Amino acid sequence: MKALKITLFLLFFSMPLLINAEEKEKIPKQDKWEQKNDRDFSSPQLYRDNSFVYVYSEKQLDNLTIGITDIQGNTYHYEVTTVPACTYYAISIEQLPEGSYYFCIYQGSNYVIGHFSI
Repeated sequence: MKALKITLFLLFFSMPLLINAEEKEKIPKQDKWEQKNDRDFSSPQLYRDNSFVYVYSEKQLDNLTIGITDIQGNTYHYEVTTVPACTYYAISIEQLPEGSYYFCIYQGSNYVIGHFSI
């Protein structure tokens, strides 16, 4: 019974992360993501919906710096994390005031910068 409760709890709170890609809006981006060989993946993709912005990558990204800033340069989110392969890594934007924002991810000299508005 306890295992069922834990499973239901995890399922309920992970539901926003299980949204299909078709329900997300792709964020326009600029990037410089070097590929070391032909087998490397394309640069990470950026998506959003009304509640979250997402990073999606075909390959695990370690030591990834993620930031959200407004156009005046105020930082609203900053973290260094790992984004697992083939997973939509979500960052909440529900508390952001109306405005225009940059969603930036960096790994070494590689970067992807997207722009979105609320």
